[in-house]
Amino acid sequence: MAPRRISRKHSSPVRGVIVRYILATVFVLGALALNTLPPAQGTPFLFFFAAVTITARFCGFWPAVYATVLASGIADFFLFQPQYAFSFSSTDLMRTFFFILVCLLITSFAKEKSMAQREADENRARLAAIIEFSEDAILSKTLDGTITSWNNGAERMYGYTEAEVLGRHVGLLAAAELPDDIPTIMRKLKEGGRVEHYQTKRRKKDGTTLDISVSVSPVYDSDGKIVGAATIARDITQAKAMEETLRKTEKLAATGRLAASIAHEINNPLESVTNLLYLLRHNSSLDDKARTHLTFAEQELDRVAHIVKQTLGYYRDTSTTTAVEIGSILDSVLAIYARKLEGNSVLVNKRYKATHIVHGSTGEIRQVFSNLIANAIDAMPQGGQLTLATKNSHDFKNGNTPGVRILIADTGYGIAADQQKKLFQAFFTTKTDVGTGLGLWLSKNIVEKHGGSIKVRSNTGHDRSGTVFGVFLPVTHTEQQVPSYDIK
Repeated sequence: MAPRRISRKHSSPVRGVIVRYILATVFVLGALALNTLPPAQGTPFLFFFAAVTITARFCGFWPAVYATVLASGIADFFLFQPQYAFSFSSTDLMRTFFFILVCLLITSFAKEKSMAQREADENRARLAAIIEFSEDAILSKTLDGTITSWNNGAERMYGYTEAEVLGRHVGLLAAAELPDDIPTIMRKLKEGGRVEHYQTKRRKKDGTTLDISVSVSPVYDSDGKIVGAATIARDITQAKAMEETLRKTEKLAATGRLAASIAHEINNPLESVTNLLYLLRHNSSLDDKARTHLTFAEQELDRVAHIVKQTLGYYRDTSTTTAVEIGSILDSVLAIYARKLEGNSVLVNKRYKATHIVHGSTGEIRQVFSNLIANAIDAMPQGGQLTLATKNSHDFKNGNTPGVRILIADTGYGIAADQQKKLFQAFFTTKTDVGTGLGLWLSKNIVEKHGGSIKVRSNTGHDRSGTVFGVFLPVTHTEQQVPSYDIK
């Protein structure tokens, strides 16, 4: 069996060689036939030159050498006198020598051209393979923006197949927020310029936006005229996200170092204020209202002290938690912001239902509600209504986890949908003048630290439907009922 397989393996190349020599013979015999015509009898080698040239072009170097030798012998036998005999005169020898020399030159030129053509074909095939299987999106377009080529990388990146985009304008990839980006690039190309590693955005077929790094170069014709452009685009969406994460991490680290330094400096005056409040509480001249205000001041001072401890690293998650009654915490925060509520003409609507006692850090939970209520007041500079509601509930993610849900709603102008996705990210703020972008980020961390969750729902428009923050805190200890009350 093995010899037959070897024979089949080599039969095709051998057959190809034989075919090329047969074709060379046919071309030479065809030239002989044409030389029998009366107009060609004065130039016997004319058609043989053509036969050798054609053989060199289509059959290769050695078949052309074979055609040269065969044509020389046939010319002497059939065309030179005496005919049908091999008898070379000096003139015939010169003519034959000249014929062979010219044929060898023709064959050499044809061989070089064939090799150059083959090398060019191989380079084109190699380049086409590189383009086709590249991970980057590679496409070409005319100067008016019509797409003329589209590789697999472009199909994977943008979601369009080649059939869907060929003949269409490249503007279909333009991001909605950058409508002038592609026209600007095309104008630069028409002027002979190029674009290298330009970071921008493009739109996929499904409407999502990509961050890309794009390089665009002009394409010239044989006369040096710009006829189009070639584009190579790389998806850098993940790289940009990682870069943004790193930037925020570094910013948080720097902020932490700064906060620790500030907290350290706050310790001494904080201790002084604590001592002053202690002395003030033992002043017999204070009435009940003043003592109430003093209690609020002490609570806020305790919260500041707790934040300082957290900042300096003195606080530990394993510290003892206490029972926290949600309604009382909300009321204490409202009392702190009473003046601001009155100044902004904000009406408070309290709807507290029977809840469980939540176990956790009183200062941290008060900090969450303080952030949310302060944001709600800031969202209603011209007045409005602030609603605080509590009710027994269960975790959205785990229906078996009981707890309390706290809703803090305002009738402000609302938050845009694209901004809602970023609300809980560090350093993102809609308050361009006074916001730090840390309040909601810290609130989310605190709520999740207590095993809860925080969500937001907001609408924008002329109806001022406002914003609602929902905080869920689980109950993990012995429950304690608190009387229900509804105050408006």
